[in-house]
Amino acid sequence: MKIRWSILLVGIAISTVTACGDGGSGLFKHDADNLVLFKRVTLASDARDQAEIEIEVRTGSDYSGIAPDGTVVALETSFGFFENGSPRIETETVGGHAVEKLTLPGPSRLTITARSRDAESRLVIDVKDDGSMTLDPY
Repeated sequence: MKIRWSILLVGIAISTVTACGDGGSGLFKHDADNLVLFKRVTLASDARDQAEIEIEVRTGSDYSGIAPDGTVVALETSFGFFENGSPRIETETVGGHAVEKLTLPGPSRLTITARSRDAESRLVIDVKDDGSMTLDPY
């Protein structure tokens, strides 16, 4: 029971801090219309230098709706490059989601930032020599 309460209290603290401002450096930043979330990050099994990143954009006063098709999402990485050969790329949502591929030149610690309008989310990824990775909110 102690573990459940700890998780519940952390969840309430995150919700409260986020609702009161930018949430600090470790949480996402949302605006009145959009919330940007990292839905999935995977490394290709046949090419360890390739990662696929899926972003979800939610809308509405309670963020229960999905963003309309064509909502612009800007991605930026501190290491590596996207399919356009740049560390920055703009893409659009389809069904509330945007998917991009990222090439990683080797084991690294990088930060990926996703933005849509004034909403922003960051994720720190540690890619190891063996191809495994860990994900941490920034």
